Amino acid sequence: MQSRIGKTGRTKRIKWLRKASLACVSLILLSCAHNGPKVEALSELRNQLTNLCLSGEGRGRIKILSSTTLFSYESVSSTEEKVWKMAVDIPLHGSELLSLYWGDVERSGAKLKGNFARRIYTSLRNHQDSKDNLSHLKSFANGLGEIIYLSESLSQVGSKTCSKSKCRVGTRDLLWSIRNEHLFIDRANDQGNIMRFDFSSLTSNGPKRLSIYPLDNKQSKDSFKVELFFNRCE
Repeated sequence: MQSRIGKTGRTKRIKWLRKASLACVSLILLSCAHNGPKVEALSELRNQLTNLCLSGEGRGRIKILSSTTLFSYESVSSTEEKVWKMAVDIPLHGSELLSLYWGDVERSGAKLKGNFARRIYTSLRNHQDSKDNLSHLKSFANGLGEIIYLSESLSQVGSKTCSKSKCRVGTRDLLWSIRNEHLFIDRANDQGNIMRFDFSSLTSNGPKRLSIYPLDNKQSKDSFKVELFFNRCE
């Protein structure tokens, strides 16, 4: 009788251990299935931004209000000086320069210099909605500066600048997502207006196209838009 009772007890314990083991395995698999896509997306974000074509050649288009300017360009990025320079060649106008200093993006923001930057500033200022238009230019400069900062930061081993849905630069959060083969990075200014940085034609060597535009409404999007097509990277 005791032997039978002992055997029954052992059988129950074995069954319980099997159920517990299966439950643990199920939880682990569920956790992997739940976190897997997020980890994958974060890895893709890192890959796209660290391979961003900051030095190279390409084509561009900028729309300011009712005017559209087409140009070719050469760009170079200096980590030491924390500046990104784009020399543009505009048909019938010649060469102009835009310099973006991003060293202070964590504190006071980025700075734009150069005659191409002045061209954009003047076009936006000489309009009845100049206040809103100039805020687009400021968001463009700060957002691009912050993305260059992220590109440098994410290339460092162990960087925790970005999480599953946002990246932190100083005290500001940039929201990101990957949908329909686009990487979207949205930057809200102090008034809550969003400038979207839309990376597309994603490859293992980085994106081949960047579109920058306000997300407020269609009218704003049509009044300010910058597009860069990366043809050759160094």
